[in-house]
Amino acid sequence: MARQVGPKNVVGRDKLIELIWKKLDTQSLRFTAERRVGKTTVMTKMAAEPKAGYEVLFMDLEGIDSPTRFVELVINRALPLLPVTGKMKKWWDDFRNATGGTEIGGVFKLPVVNKVSWQDMLTKTLEGLCEHQSDKKILLIFDELPYMLQKIASLGESLESRTQALTLLDTLRLIRHKYRDRDLRMIYAGSVGLHHVVNDLKQDILASQPVNDMPMVDIRALDHSDAIHLASNLLWEERVDISPENRQAVLEKLVHLTDAVPFYIHAVCSKLGEDDGPVDAQRVEQTVGQQLSSDQDPWEMEHFRERLGIYYKGTIDDVSGKPLRNEDIARKILDHMATVSEPQSIDQVWAVVKSHFQITDRNHIVEMLGSLALDHYLIDDLDSNDKKRYLFRFPLIQRWWKLAQGL
Repeated sequence: MARQVGPKNVVGRDKLIELIWKKLDTQSLRFTAERRVGKTTVMTKMAAEPKAGYEVLFMDLEGIDSPTRFVELVINRALPLLPVTGKMKKWWDDFRNATGGTEIGGVFKLPVVNKVSWQDMLTKTLEGLCEHQSDKKILLIFDELPYMLQKIASLGESLESRTQALTLLDTLRLIRHKYRDRDLRMIYAGSVGLHHVVNDLKQDILASQPVNDMPMVDIRALDHSDAIHLASNLLWEERVDISPENRQAVLEKLVHLTDAVPFYIHAVCSKLGEDDGPVDAQRVEQTVGQQLSSDQDPWEMEHFRERLGIYYKGTIDDVSGKPLRNEDIARKILDHMATVSEPQSIDQVWAVVKSHFQITDRNHIVEMLGSLALDHYLIDDLDSNDKKRYLFRFPLIQRWWKLAQGL
């Protein structure tokens, strides 16, 4: 679990958050980012310090495993915003009686067997919230939404469970469209790629476009100056011994080796705080190297290998009809990308793949490179001839991959 910082101690996110609020004036959004870059930090700061005129309901969905439990969570987050007098009291009494739910100590619980479908309960809850909060805009932030959808879809591993997960997304889409003019907005985020989850749910059988109205916002690492500022503050908090003449070199090295990602800056500063004697840039280099090469995996980098089997399911046949796992092809591409320092063209990657696998479908590799970029392994740009090329997005992860794979 990444270390969470109090909203007032967050460094370098003010401009990003200002941009997000501006986009929310007209549309709902999806957050995309590599794990530990700081999605949750941004969301919790927005919830703690909302823009004037907004009510923000932040919901962590990691522990939710059914649509009913999801609806129950939404109801409990919404309850404090609903007036308890007049028409609203009657609405709430009718709703509670219809669902058979109970309210004890301000916590609402739905029965095991529901009288009303979860779709109707979700719709009525958000309708009640929008209808009775006319003076403020409503922002619903759903963190770890893809993880919840995976849990719902895995119940029974059936078409019915996948349909239920997609129906939840479709229901949310219908509600936000109905109340868009009343300023209902949503943010979807999570450490699992939502595009993978939706594709798995559909499996070329179910038709759904549940998030095509939600543009993506890429949560990136900190700007260099903000990362230096954060590192400086953390080194001071950890009482790290640095001579004045070495301080700037230490800061620059630390930010460079951590790719300006807050989690890794925190982790390195914490580790340096355990050292005796003065710290210099070489010590920073050694500390990062030790963390990346440790079999104890203190930074849980193994996640980047393990998730290939989740993200890149299925097979493709080679020229002899033998099935090749997409996971193995993706790993071979990343092995190659980990050992190069220059961006690689599609043809260069295709040549590497063909040298290891007997396949003829170049388009399959083109699509896989696009997926690896969406999943933040790679980043793409254009060369001088306007041809696409790819490179590891984070040098820190590239360095770990090379070490872990023994390349």
